[in-house]
Amino acid sequence: MTNLISNIKNKSILITGHINPDGDALGSALAFALLLKKEKISVDVAFDIKSALPSNLNHLPFELISDNTKEMYDVVYVFDCGNSSRLGNIEKIVLNSKHIVVVDHHINPTFGDLQIIDSKAASTTQVLFREIKKLNLDIDSTVATCLMTGLITDTGRFQYSNTNSEVFQMAAELMNYGANLTLISENIYGTLELNAMKLQSEIISRIEVFEVEKLVVSYVLQTDYRKFKIQEQETDFLIDTIRLVKSSEVALLLKEQNDGTFKGSLRSRNSIDVQKIASSFDGGGHKAASGFSTKLDIKSCINKIRNEIQRQI
Repeated sequence: MTNLISNIKNKSILITGHINPDGDALGSALAFALLLKKEKISVDVAFDIKSALPSNLNHLPFELISDNTKEMYDVVYVFDCGNSSRLGNIEKIVLNSKHIVVVDHHINPTFGDLQIIDSKAASTTQVLFREIKKLNLDIDSTVATCLMTGLITDTGRFQYSNTNSEVFQMAAELMNYGANLTLISENIYGTLELNAMKLQSEIISRIEVFEVEKLVVSYVLQTDYRKFKIQEQETDFLIDTIRLVKSSEVALLLKEQNDGTFKGSLRSRNSIDVQKIASSFDGGGHKAASGFSTKLDIKSCINKIRNEIQRQI
């Protein structure tokens, strides 16, 4: 393959991304699926989704996502995933396929025949947008809304340090293509389920600040999900709540998983590189926002992160 879509007509194609996809993975994958359908190219879109898709992203064309997958494909496109282990139960299908194209903004992907990567880009949708423009593909309002969703979520509404002039230029172009910024912002940031707000109060009450490292921490337990009758994917906003603590430079939110392990989300507002911290847990992301999984308990995890921060200060 010489570019993103060369020689793919009449071939079986799968579009996917990391397990429990977020706004960037979904936005890029669904935008690309729509573009290929415009070119009369048939595709399957599938992810390993452990519970349900987040309702605050239901402005995206979720109807394109299916559980009906083949055992292998001629071409697989993987968005926002630099390590095949993060594909979950889709990994075997991907690795069995003939050609794998990885489009991402994370560092050093470990798989893929064709890798279209820019670790300095703010989002995977930004990397994809460049390729779309090179190929002169037709961007309509739905495609633009998908691309804008990834850009907004991975820049934290243009607040993170990965927001540069190209990000704003892309946003402006997507608005001209008809991206529905009001719908995106209202759905993701403007509304919350009542139970999610009640849980937020609980998480705020657990906040702990470590002054030396300027680290703010809180956590969500499995008992919280049951108590407040809420799914994990409805709690992604909580990391942005705890990072509001004025004295903090790094924020950590730990979410207990069904098996007792924890998934961590990290945010940085200064020179601390949370991608380096996440990589110490075999996680990843970028300098301002990263994630990881760990078998450590809450206290041990916090101590490890404090030590990682101290290595950078």
